[in-house]
Amino acid sequence: MSDATACAETFASGRYSKRKRTQVAYRLDELDYSDTESDFASPPAKKPKAKAWRSRPLAKQSIFPFLQLPAEIRNTIYEYTLCDDFGINLLGTFKHRRRTVGRISASLMAQASKSDNVWASRRLNNQLLACDEEPSMTPVVPLVPSLLAVNRQIHLEAVDMLYGNEFVFADSFALYSFLLNIGPARAKHLKRLRLLSFAEGRGMKGYNHSCFAVLAWATNLSAFHINTHMGGYRVADDGAGQLYRDAFPWLEAVGAAKGKADAALDVLHLGEDCFQGHRWGRNINASVEDGYEDREARFKEALRKCLDKHRQKLMAPSGGSKKK
Repeated sequence: MSDATACAETFASGRYSKRKRTQVAYRLDELDYSDTESDFASPPAKKPKAKAWRSRPLAKQSIFPFLQLPAEIRNTIYEYTLCDDFGINLLGTFKHRRRTVGRISASLMAQASKSDNVWASRRLNNQLLACDEEPSMTPVVPLVPSLLAVNRQIHLEAVDMLYGNEFVFADSFALYSFLLNIGPARAKHLKRLRLLSFAEGRGMKGYNHSCFAVLAWATNLSAFHINTHMGGYRVADDGAGQLYRDAFPWLEAVGAAKGKADAALDVLHLGEDCFQGHRWGRNINASVEDGYEDREARFKEALRKCLDKHRQKLMAPSGGSKKK
């Protein structure tokens, strides 16, 4: 056998793995190519993939059938967890650089509100929140507002019970901080509010108007009590003018929602302290001879005139020629 025949048989038998291949040129990608790569470089280590954590569903015997209870029993549970007969007393404070409120007992709020200048400083609010209450004071009833976040049905059933409590605010700063945190959607569920003091001082006086600007969200109030003086005014009209300058956003918002310009006056309730001024460290009765009902009627009548005057300006035709 010749050498040529032997080579052909050798290649045909597959003893050699080499065979002729068509050369293909691949264009290197400049982004994937690196000068540091070599045949001797170790391949990059693969990062282990984190397993997605999945919560195991609870067993059927571990789930309490709350929504299967009768409506009367569910309402009783809502009253125990979301209602306080003494009201929810709130103080304005700062937490993590945010304006917020802190809750104290009704006894501590009543004791602190006896002083005329108790809310003049924000530091005093923080001291009241941190102080230990005496055993004789009424304890704070713990509430569970997180119950509303369980599901939509519980939220619809219980949201009016939580916001149906009477919310008592130490000053206008507390009222502003509270409304700013709950937002306009929850503010519509508020029913009863009580304001014990207006903020004083150059740095805090602005909250007297700001609190009513956000209170414009709460157009479904059934009662709004103000138990503090309106300033050092000897005449009820002057105090009404001051309240209108601060509270006109809420007064007009309630009137627009109810379809009545002075609808907010039916909700507004003024305490006897509203008609006492403070000048040079001594209390001055606005009118000693008149009774409380007469002073309140004059005060609301002055507010009504301010609202009517603004409504007439809005309804007046614009662009008309002035009469000579």
